[in-house]
Amino acid sequence: MARWMLIVGAVLVVLLIAGTILAFALATAKKRREGSVRDADPTPVVRVARIVAVVWAVVAAAGALANLLVPLLSPGVAITMPVQEFWPQLPSSVTLDTGEVSRVSGGFTSVTLTVDGLGVAARVLWALSQMIAWAIPGVAALFVAVACSRLLTGAAFAPVVAKMAATTGAVIAFGGVAAQVMGDIAGSIASTQLFGSKGGGWEGDYAGIDNVFDAWVPAATVQVSFPFWPIAVGLAFAVLAAILRYGSRLQNDVKGLV
Repeated sequence: MARWMLIVGAVLVVLLIAGTILAFALATAKKRREGSVRDADPTPVVRVARIVAVVWAVVAAAGALANLLVPLLSPGVAITMPVQEFWPQLPSSVTLDTGEVSRVSGGFTSVTLTVDGLGVAARVLWALSQMIAWAIPGVAALFVAVACSRLLTGAAFAPVVAKMAATTGAVIAFGGVAAQVMGDIAGSIASTQLFGSKGGGWEGDYAGIDNVFDAWVPAATVQVSFPFWPIAVGLAFAVLAAILRYGSRLQNDVKGLV
């Protein structure tokens, strides 16, 4: 879940930057139509945004490649997997002083572990999900870089910017859902392989504990969730693309008046 929160935050930052660029372009177009300025005057903010976006896209591309290859090639795979709600049970002879705060109920439902011997299907699905998770912010950053470049050349509403916005929205919508689903499937497979007990036993008695496995070992489970935030962000980019297309028509009208 944490990685998706980071992706959402990154996309919101991209939308904020894109909104700033769009507002700047609209203000410039209005001034040109009113005759107060003749040409767009790119600000340092736009130049800095373009540099940051390019660096961001390069880092995201490198991260996507690394997160694809590492799970496929390394012996151990760090993977997040679901488990049935679990909290370890202590023997009755063990006491734990937690001060004024004490646990009433509940437990953890997922764990991130480095495991060896993971099946091929889980490795591939997990690698793809991690690659997409890194690639999504990179695509959004690429859109910002293209938008900034066009703005600096005085063509903020060029058709390529609108097409890039639509493409970015599609990548976020479909890629975000696919990454979540594939990651959950991979985690569920890993949970079944690791915690799906094939047998075992223990020696000795532990006061207050009847079954060591139930007390100390999480149980496997299958959990696949369908995220809606990528679709919402994708729709936001679709609206942005429509605004950019409208801006392109407005810019052509302004050119006819200057």
